[in-house]
Amino acid sequence: MRQGLFHLAFQPVVSPANAQRVLYHEGLLRSTGEPLGFNPFAVLERLQSIRQLDRCVVSRVIALLQRHPRMTLGCNISAQSTRLDPHWERVLQQLADDADLARRLVIEITESSAQPSHERAIEFVHQLRRTGCHVAIDDFGSGFATLTFIQQGQPDLIKIDQGYIRRARQSSLHVKTLKHLIGLCSTLAAHVVVEGIETVEDLAIAQECDAQWVQGFLFARPKALIDGLEEPCVIALR
Repeated sequence: MRQGLFHLAFQPVVSPANAQRVLYHEGLLRSTGEPLGFNPFAVLERLQSIRQLDRCVVSRVIALLQRHPRMTLGCNISAQSTRLDPHWERVLQQLADDADLARRLVIEITESSAQPSHERAIEFVHQLRRTGCHVAIDDFGSGFATLTFIQQGQPDLIKIDQGYIRRARQSSLHVKTLKHLIGLCSTLAAHVVVEGIETVEDLAIAQECDAQWVQGFLFARPKALIDGLEEPCVIALR
């Protein structure tokens, strides 16, 4: 990011009944130039180097929140970053010193790699939540996060991987699976998001399955600048 190869683009998480009701905006890294032809984040995870990128992203989002006091934003970090170190100690202190900023930040932990330590990851989540920051488990059902981790970590949000809505397009059995998963996740977190909503048919399936929140291209593609980004969001109002 410091070299300008990537930029943050934002996409809203919205109510399926009213897309103007926004939970928060998720910041997603996008290539600034031509498509790279490979997934650089997967490469960084394999090289155990993703933590440096995560630090940069979190710092950028916090800086945005400082400059725009009405924004509520989220960003992704790899599970490899879920251990306390001097960088995260500074971030935690910064959030503890600014409760208003903390309550407008959502840290999304992706499932694409395993946590370095279950116990350290649980403590990491607890420390973040103590500051008032919100924690989400991203892409749930596609990777390494377990029900035990979620039960012990007690995240504020669970985001269901887009693969579930894609499969639900194919058969009623997968629709039932998605509905049961949403019900289960609703017992484990205050907010449940169904990802990958691309068509009105997807939205109808999500509503049939009692989705609380949805996200996807149907509502907005990730954009660097978003009209209404500073409108009050649900998470920040709590």
